Amino acid sequence: MAIRVIKSMILQSVLYTTTNQQLLLCPSLATWQCSPTPSMLIAAPDNFNPDVETPRPQTVAEPTAPTITPLPLKPKPTPPKPTATPEKPVTPSPITSLPRLTQETDQIAAERAWKYFERNWNLQTGLVNSADNLPWTTWWDQGSALLGIHAAYQLGLLPKDRFQQRMNTLLETLEKLPLPATGLPNKAYSTRTAEMRHLNDTPDPKGISGWSVLDMARFLLGLYVIRSHYPEYSDRINRIVTRWNLSKLVKDGWLNGAIPKAGGLLEVQEGRLGYEQYAAQSLKLWNIRANNALSNPPVKMVEVDGITLQIDQRNLKNSGATNYLTNDPYLLWGLEMGWNDAVKPQVQNLFKVQQQRFKRTGILTAINEDSLDRPPYFLYYSVYANGKAWQAVNVTGKAYPQFQFVSTKAAFSWFALMPDQPYTKRLRDFAQNLADKSRGYLSGRYENSKLGVNASVDVNTNAIILESLLYQARGRHPLALDARSQAKHGIQ
Repeated sequence: MAIRVIKSMILQSVLYTTTNQQLLLCPSLATWQCSPTPSMLIAAPDNFNPDVETPRPQTVAEPTAPTITPLPLKPKPTPPKPTATPEKPVTPSPITSLPRLTQETDQIAAERAWKYFERNWNLQTGLVNSADNLPWTTWWDQGSALLGIHAAYQLGLLPKDRFQQRMNTLLETLEKLPLPATGLPNKAYSTRTAEMRHLNDTPDPKGISGWSVLDMARFLLGLYVIRSHYPEYSDRINRIVTRWNLSKLVKDGWLNGAIPKAGGLLEVQEGRLGYEQYAAQSLKLWNIRANNALSNPPVKMVEVDGITLQIDQRNLKNSGATNYLTNDPYLLWGLEMGWNDAVKPQVQNLFKVQQQRFKRTGILTAINEDSLDRPPYFLYYSVYANGKAWQAVNVTGKAYPQFQFVSTKAAFSWFALMPDQPYTKRLRDFAQNLADKSRGYLSGRYENSKLGVNASVDVNTNAIILESLLYQARGRHPLALDARSQAKHGIQ
């Protein structure tokens, strides 16, 4: 199918998603709990990655399922005012030489993933397309792009002069970036012109699309990594971020986004268990505290195939947003910031339940949020969502069980994080050659063998592969933290 026709279908899918999602209203005093007669908006749709091809330790082989204790409830603290600088600026330890990949398969994978950036990096703005040949982006995707570019430079794929030239171009774009009246970047922009766009890639000159705190958190994490590793950019990055009204990203200790509503914007709580804590940890690097998101999410325990997992009580029915339990936020958390002790049992059981499904069914299992090469163009494949196990749904909650898939970025990430597990080695071997020689890595392969590969190509898949390879080359050291910060935060 011609690329122009595919692009048209993708954007139609975005428009459908963004105009047909209905938010539930809620009268309950609990900020997440709804009754049958709602009267107050309490949750945003998960539109940080729209329903399209774009928008969005050493262990043993058979780990014992640990007992999970729900996060304790704590009284609401008064958060400090967010700032554009971290509590204590992190200066990376001096590096005498850049990390290098030692395995041929890793070097081949890195070069394949870098192909995406060579095709989709816009020289006039420094922004990277969210999907192959689609000049449009969200800030989640640009967070991925920053981390992918950083990984590529560290791994020797990008010469220093080109890295500096393109980083300077990006910073110039951010310095002049048009902002809405909110003082926060709009949800979407053109990667060619840096003009504000709607989620359906139509012009949005007034920036009425709102903002996603989840997107902004990932982009701020990317900026933090660039600032920490390349001090020559620190002052410019600080000035850029100071332009933004960061205080709007948190409200009453919860993550705070905004959606279009009745000719204006409506501020809403954003994020569900996993994504919520990953974003809150990312914001914490900038001294932006979402203490309720970190410590008080409404969770309950469920069993999937006999394995106990935490899930968010705020689901599609009672909050208007699906409680996806999928790999992406936990894998990014591990690669970028390192897992703390509180999240490790959830991560271990999330891994174990996927490994067990493979043993039980013979179906290789590596779930994720991912773009598709066919309608509906984007799905969240979860261990558990909206009361059911092994759900592949779009943002409106419609299930597409026929399109369950093995995620390439999940396969690479699990192996990087747990290289001693035979199952992660199987995943990595499976994903190694899921690439187009000129475009980069494909999103994955459908579990239904008749459907073959999921030939969608996007920035998140290729950036996260590069991240995972850098994590390995650094001796499994998280990308965002140096040794002192790791010890301070109790991260291994």
